[in-house]
Amino acid sequence: MSIATWNDLYYQLWTEAAHSRGTVTSLTGAASAERYNTIAEWPRTTGADAIAIASLVDPILGGLPLRPGGYGIVRLWQTAVIELEGLAFGQPGAEYRDNPSFWSTLLAVASYLDTRAAPLPREDTWEALLSALWSPIEFRNASAPTTLTITESTVEKMWDTQHDEMVKARGFDLREPTGAMLGRAMKVPRTTNADIVRLADYWAERLSDFVTKVITGHVTNSMGLEGQSKRWAVILDDVDAVARKGKPDEVYPKNHEFWRETLSLAINLAVWREVPTPFELALGATKQAVIDLPGRLSDAVGGVAHALGTIAHEAGAGLLSGLGKPLLIGGGLLVGLVLLLRSGRSHERSQEAA
Repeated sequence: MSIATWNDLYYQLWTEAAHSRGTVTSLTGAASAERYNTIAEWPRTTGADAIAIASLVDPILGGLPLRPGGYGIVRLWQTAVIELEGLAFGQPGAEYRDNPSFWSTLLAVASYLDTRAAPLPREDTWEALLSALWSPIEFRNASAPTTLTITESTVEKMWDTQHDEMVKARGFDLREPTGAMLGRAMKVPRTTNADIVRLADYWAERLSDFVTKVITGHVTNSMGLEGQSKRWAVILDDVDAVARKGKPDEVYPKNHEFWRETLSLAINLAVWREVPTPFELALGATKQAVIDLPGRLSDAVGGVAHALGTIAHEAGAGLLSGLGKPLLIGGGLLVGLVLLLRSGRSHERSQEAA
């Protein structure tokens, strides 16, 4: 199991579900949502998927002693489980209609479990859950990675097109130049490690071709080549040390430096009258919706605690706490959870009556 924290677990779970089931993006944002919702994009998980995920999380959350600050998280989770009983069990194979709230709640719970240093699920259970997410379903809208061939007449236009396509695909951060950087504020694409490797290889080849021409005496103007080569070598060292060794779908941490320097390289190659070759831009089906996950996890916990306040221990404890090790079966459903969910709801009602 290649996860070390609940933060990692949520990230991988979201990514696997999104690749398998596809995603939905909300254009209105969380502010207009009637139920708890903090995310703008979520996987199209089925009712069975959501139940299986809940079975993984619930025994671990239920096994933690309740402390001040955690009651709101528990109550939020209880609400999500009750929604599962009412909506998912009747149509386990259909797209779960409360996915926005479910994934937002899962985000908050994952953060809370990290702050409590909660144990991670067993490896065999985790692997079984991931396998269930890849079971065939009719409404799956996830697609294989798409490839766009970019052909431009100049290297500057090639850089512009690469930049614009990555901004559209990954989003961007507006960054002012820092240190010795020149120029104005730039939209820096949130390119992934995999993106950066492909881009770096492309521009490294362009520079290498030009250096070969210089060595063989086929060019007369190579002014600025030495400085450009030194700066580019630093960029490639970072790419080799970070992007090539990191997770392909994680955001490259030095995007600002990379995009600034490739722009400088493109300008120099244009001055040296180099002509670009076509570039194959590969884009995965899953968007980068969890690229700022650590900060968003912390924000989610703070927001839940602030919104829900302190809830009595009796009202927050007990629901599904006796589930034990989840038993996953075909399609992600689990034996016995229906009865446990119903008993949990009865517990809720008895608490309210008291």
